[in-house]
Amino acid sequence: MLWCILLWALCPRVRGQCDKSPDSSMLNISVTYNLPTFIANSTIQNLVTLSGVIYVGAVNRIYALSPNLTKLSEYRTGPLFANESCDQHSPGHTGKLDNHNLALVVETIYDKGLFSCGSADHGVCRRHVLDDGASPKTVAEDVYCFADYRYRRLPGEQNLVATPAGSQVLNVESNVIQFFVGNSEIPDLKNESGTFPQLHTLSVRKMKTSQNGFIAFSNRWYLDLIPSLRGNYYLRYVYSFHSGPFTYFLTIQQVSRDSQAYHTRIVRMCSSDLEIRRYVEMPLECICTSKRRRRSTEGLKVFNVVQAAYVTKVGNDVNLQKQLKVEEGDDVLFAAFAQSKPNSPEPTANSAICVISLKHINNLFKRYMQTLPAITCCIKLMRTLLDVLSHCKHLFEYRLEVTQFVQRLEYWSKELTNILVTSITVAQVHGRTVAYLGTADGRHMQVKSSGASPHVNIRLDTKPVSASVVLRDPNHPDGALLLVTGNKITKVPLIGPGCGQLTTCTSCLLSSVVTGCGWCDGRCTRANQCPSSSVWTQDYCTPVITKVFWPTSGPLRGSTTVTICGHNFGFDKTESFKASLTAAFNT
Repeated sequence: MLWCILLWALCPRVRGQCDKSPDSSMLNISVTYNLPTFIANSTIQNLVTLSGVIYVGAVNRIYALSPNLTKLSEYRTGPLFANESCDQHSPGHTGKLDNHNLALVVETIYDKGLFSCGSADHGVCRRHVLDDGASPKTVAEDVYCFADYRYRRLPGEQNLVATPAGSQVLNVESNVIQFFVGNSEIPDLKNESGTFPQLHTLSVRKMKTSQNGFIAFSNRWYLDLIPSLRGNYYLRYVYSFHSGPFTYFLTIQQVSRDSQAYHTRIVRMCSSDLEIRRYVEMPLECICTSKRRRRSTEGLKVFNVVQAAYVTKVGNDVNLQKQLKVEEGDDVLFAAFAQSKPNSPEPTANSAICVISLKHINNLFKRYMQTLPAITCCIKLMRTLLDVLSHCKHLFEYRLEVTQFVQRLEYWSKELTNILVTSITVAQVHGRTVAYLGTADGRHMQVKSSGASPHVNIRLDTKPVSASVVLRDPNHPDGALLLVTGNKITKVPLIGPGCGQLTTCTSCLLSSVVTGCGWCDGRCTRANQCPSSSVWTQDYCTPVITKVFWPTSGPLRGSTTVTICGHNFGFDKTESFKASLTAAFNT
């Protein structure tokens, strides 16, 4: 009688006898998909959506697109002569200037409005009224300059909003339209738009009730770098967002005025403040260790400069809730960090993704503030980088810089070596948290959890993927991302563009909960692509034996241990695969 006992080969010695098994997440990165696109006449710089219409801010143009990327209308914003500019009393120029789209913001309080701030207008915004009852108007109608030059006077400085160095403009709507603006300060930046006014570093303003400009709440509506640092200190605003009662900015800046090291800072202000009187900032960095232990220095890598970020609410992803110690509905920040070049803010092609809950950030701010004596609740910035008042009129006024770094262990760094991540968006798909990454070499990647490999890695273009991304209908089966590369927009489904990249049964089924892919006739497909005469499965993979390694023969009396090499032995969608098994044969 012949009988056998099959045992998983768990020890390294046995596994080492087999050839390396195929990668369970192997992707064919040369596969291409036919995806909807829109091609603009010039470089696209900003992207927003309102009432189902996508508004595209490009050099010299603003486009309105339908959800399927069909052009609805086009509005020319440049090139402009000096007398065509909104800001006619700024330093003049000869000839026409290209109008770069420095900021694109929507509002819905007074009308459905679109604000576009252009370089040829020297940072002044134009307001496009879009509300036409049932549907938005085209962007070519009802356009107003937010600089009042009709009375032959200089426009108020409140109307100078954005800068070519880079601006983050955040619209916080309550009973007024309130703009929080962070303007970057980049030394030696060549200004292609001629002489440009020096704008305030950080500011808050509201739209006039007359809807023809901005107004400041008080003379404390802005903070500036001190004069000696203006033009000599690197400060770049990367991302802005609103969460609960607070407004946040992420910045890259020098560690100190005399340092050539650079790091990331998170800045927080109260959204309800009508002037900047409650301000706090703290350094933030993403770290990676080979042993994934916070206190271990073995293999420690520090990713110091943020490149892109995205705030979203935690869904019903239990694993993410446990990892971050948060509850469903809490806001979390996903951030793509890079390692910078030595003594430079410029990123290298080495990235990592970190995630941190806003609840944790706010608790840290609270902890540091509680360590201050009550009488010094209002203080100057410790570095005195910002020119602010040295006293306060309100008991709960504060301006605080935390100097201790907040370090987060990387959420995902696998396969991001030699890759510079330039955009990140996060969405819930069928109960899973999926990160959507864009790269500097024009690729789009999707990964569904912290320990997984990408289930999508496709080339969109040879140009970098912009950090300006629109997420459409995230709770709908047809949800998609609109991704910008140069002058092109590509629409990519949240469930992925298809299944053809997944070359093994294992990788196909491990992605199935998000992608809807399954195995059919030796290839990965969606159900409607599998012939009715074939079997389409999302549950199991047929075991594949590559060879019986050793020994190839044995005594008739039995008791011979044989190692069999292959994959998909006892496949479980929660695991990858077993590389080998051991069989003990007896006669």
